[in-house]
Amino acid sequence: MAQDFVGSNNINLLVPSGQFGTRMSGGKDHASARYIYTRLTNLTRLIFSQLDDAVLSYQDEDGQRIEPHWYVPVIPLVLVNGAQGIGTGWSTDVPNYDPREIIANLRLFIKKQKMKPMRPWYRGFSGVIKPAGKGKYEVTGVCEATDKGIEITELPLKKWTQDYKEFLQTMLPGSDKPSKMQVQDVREYHTENKVHFVVKMNDETMAAAKQQGIVKAMKLEGSISETNMVLFDHQGCIKRYKNALEIIEEFAGVRWKYYEIRKKYLIDKLTLERNLLSNRARFIGMIVTGKLIVNNRKKDDLVKDLTGKRFDKFGDTNAPRSGFEYLLIMQIASLTKERKLELERMLAEKTKELDILKKTTISQMWEADLSRLEDAITALYSESGENTGKKRKASARGRSKSGGKPRGKSRGGKSAAEAEQEGGGEGGGDETEAAVADPFDNPFGDIARWTAGALKAPSAALAPKPKSLRPSSKSAARSGSRGAAKRGRR
Repeated sequence: MAQDFVGSNNINLLVPSGQFGTRMSGGKDHASARYIYTRLTNLTRLIFSQLDDAVLSYQDEDGQRIEPHWYVPVIPLVLVNGAQGIGTGWSTDVPNYDPREIIANLRLFIKKQKMKPMRPWYRGFSGVIKPAGKGKYEVTGVCEATDKGIEITELPLKKWTQDYKEFLQTMLPGSDKPSKMQVQDVREYHTENKVHFVVKMNDETMAAAKQQGIVKAMKLEGSISETNMVLFDHQGCIKRYKNALEIIEEFAGVRWKYYEIRKKYLIDKLTLERNLLSNRARFIGMIVTGKLIVNNRKKDDLVKDLTGKRFDKFGDTNAPRSGFEYLLIMQIASLTKERKLELERMLAEKTKELDILKKTTISQMWEADLSRLEDAITALYSESGENTGKKRKASARGRSKSGGKPRGKSRGGKSAAEAEQEGGGEGGGDETEAAVADPFDNPFGDIARWTAGALKAPSAALAPKPKSLRPSSKSAARSGSRGAAKRGRR
């Protein structure tokens, strides 16, 4: 997930702080795990919004909450970075697609318009991808005939530099595995992200290559297929998808439901926070005006007064707790008119925020996330100097040299959702603990402490059942049997 060379990920979720592999060997030249370090990129939290963390359905292992059954990104990440794999009776091959086109199609889905077909797209690839039949594409590299031979500046996808170099070495005189085509010399002028071979040959060999077709003669052809896109659906069953749009359509249905869950959760959260602020402001106001006396009184009598004055309860209500601790543990220095005015100001802001959220539609929420993500992706792809690097020159007769280490970059921007979550979210952390220890410094810092127990995200209904993680449906079982039988006959 940290690889960002051509042919790997269109969006790397992790920062490649170290040697995570290059296009020289397709990532196989990575360093050992003890020598590398990584962390989330800024773009990752735009794809996996922090506002969804509270509404995910988490698994339980020995009484401890672990990762959720699934994450719900803003866009279908399987189409962004692709997927390849093989399992018992099944295999899958999902190409990469342009995340900007995916975002455009999701906008069409939101507007209930017809989505547009997409072609596979790989970040940084300068070759050609053109249709070659239903669900199939032909991929060609880039080469040019010069006075001295052929200059190759791009290879087909998934054809790595080292493998192609070994192929070119078979054309050199004295090769252990001589090729039909003989060349005079092969030189390399690669950068960290770009391929550059210069193949020198005589006029006779050049004429033969042109007659056959330079692309074909130099084996700069490849293919991409969309006919084997097999994935688990939202019910945990294996399903074969006809095209990328079918995957987007199913993803969008699930994502829409989670936006509804998120909105309901946020409304409940903001309502609780508003009510707590209102109760605190009223409590301080009654003390300031002398309508409520708290000093030199028994706690039971004070609890009766608070109940009679219809103050809401938050937190633990089991004895010896009363549910009014959020009022009774406030510092004496906070029982002032200035603090009351500050709480009333915060209450007005929270009420306004709640009103705006209630008026915000699901479409607007999704569109806002897509816009933030699209801006960050555009900035990522338009970074200056992304494809530059120090050139190196070496003869193909020498030993192979790997490219330099990928450099970790800070990409994307911080989302407004993250800022909101940090300001008054459920995350907790050191800042929240410090605020709870001294609520006078931050009157909103301990809100999550009292409201967390009352918040329940209705996400369990969408979580897959454990038994559905296997292809339990009859159709899936029949499809699996047929697939296994066909492979057995082959």
